[in-house]
Amino acid sequence: MKVLQQPLGPVQANCYLVMDNHHAILIDPADKFLNLDAILKENECNLEAIILTHAHFDHISGVDKIVNEYHCDVYLNPSEFDFLQDPDLNSSSAFYMDVTCDVKCKPLLEGKNEIAGFEIEAMYCPGHSIGSTVLKIKDCLFTGDVLFQGSIGRMDLVTGSVSSMKKSLKKLYQLDQDYKVYPGHGPSTTLSQEKKWNESLKYAEIY
Repeated sequence: MKVLQQPLGPVQANCYLVMDNHHAILIDPADKFLNLDAILKENECNLEAIILTHAHFDHISGVDKIVNEYHCDVYLNPSEFDFLQDPDLNSSSAFYMDVTCDVKCKPLLEGKNEIAGFEIEAMYCPGHSIGSTVLKIKDCLFTGDVLFQGSIGRMDLVTGSVSSMKKSLKKLYQLDQDYKVYPGHGPSTTLSQEKKWNESLKYAEIY
């Protein structure tokens, strides 16, 4: 499995192109992935789905553009379907923008999902937003704005919750396997490194 990362959009949210066995998915596209056509062709892959870790504006801004071109399905935690058309819920209004997304999403259900040739385990991890979801694909965690290298997501936006974030961090801390962590912002890391050095995650076991 190959994972390519590009920071895109107004606040440089990480978009990930994940490719395996001629299948490809995009995670959190704030804009069109640069050189996407050439990359897909080089790797003999077809883009078949977009998966959103959550529906804040900086993770959804490129969805309509990509769907119009590639006609792929979009998956999202159903608790955030209404974020797509609401600038207050997707927090674009808090940054003096008016971002909406017209696409109709398919539900990303908690637990195992078979999507575009990938087995994806969705872990509902509210706190940053009510529908924040961590995606587990093979030995990788795509953590959105739940867990970053050395920090965690903010909890002061609409539907954010400190108590929910604590429970979500404890869920991640209790994973007994080490994973490569691909966050929504900043550099990649590993779960073992974050358990050791990330103060918020390090003490999740006591929550």
